[in-house]
Amino acid sequence: MKKIAFFNHKGGVGKTTLTVNVADALEDQGKAILLVDADPQCNLTAFYINELDLEGLFADDAEDEERASTLWSAIKPVVAGRGGVRKVTTWDVGSDGRIALLPGDVMLSQYEEELPQAWTDSFARKIRGYDVMTAVAQVVNNTAKELKADVVLYDVGPNVGALNRAVLLDCDFFITPVAADLFSLRALTTVGLSISKWVGDWKTILSLASDSDKKKLPKGMPSFMGYVTSAYKVKKGRSAASPHADWEAKIAPRVRHQVVDVLRSVDPKLASSGSNKLGGVKHFQSLPSEVQKYGVAIGKLHGMVNGGHNGTLNEARDEFAELAREIVKRTGI
Repeated sequence: MKKIAFFNHKGGVGKTTLTVNVADALEDQGKAILLVDADPQCNLTAFYINELDLEGLFADDAEDEERASTLWSAIKPVVAGRGGVRKVTTWDVGSDGRIALLPGDVMLSQYEEELPQAWTDSFARKIRGYDVMTAVAQVVNNTAKELKADVVLYDVGPNVGALNRAVLLDCDFFITPVAADLFSLRALTTVGLSISKWVGDWKTILSLASDSDKKKLPKGMPSFMGYVTSAYKVKKGRSAASPHADWEAKIAPRVRHQVVDVLRSVDPKLASSGSNKLGGVKHFQSLPSEVQKYGVAIGKLHGMVNGGHNGTLNEARDEFAELAREIVKRTGI
């Protein structure tokens, strides 16, 4: 089982869209997937679960805690110092029963407030620090094992905060979506520097930990699998590919210098020196709003939208299928 996060400091690059559609494509290829909504904004959870059902997931008081079933309710006992992680029920959101969702919760922001102290405590070899830092990892590992998942896909927020640090250090790989705009390119610098610092600091934490504690802690080696150009627009006529080609010419060297080289300076295992591009996903105009309405991947919209979109739906299905195949190839799942 491999754990992967779509991660970029810049928002609006299509992380949740990629998560949904890559999971669907992996399911079509026979894989079992656990989706984990680790973003307090909960876009992934809201995509799959309607508001009426969402109300039943949350605990508003102590009496509700036993029925609550979110990532937050699973880790809350650890954060509150009242016990270990709780088992929670996942949601079946796949078309063939092989995609499970571990719902998110805006209350994850409370967990994030505890993480800086847990980080400091981990350097001091305090068990409380280790427990809080690895709470999400414990829940995800237990759930993935029970479901016999081939892959875990984390949906995370667009930041380099303490919650994303805890999540990324539990991952085997991360993928960076990159949009064709200047700010998305500039964010690559933060991606490379943040991951490299987190890994370096975690190596120190591991070196200080006892042998018995090390066995419980994640390796803290999220390898950069590559980048995906997301939501690029295809033009018609004589200038058909030139705008996107211009951005491609800027993205590839920026990824190499600001992400790959920075990570490899810390540990060569953190990034391959080979091809860094996993694939590209074009802008599908109004279709993302349609998938939000129906809670399905773009390629599954047949019969739900105007038949004139069928060609585009097939194209989307093929693009995500190719991306999924490349992920399977690079991870060995």
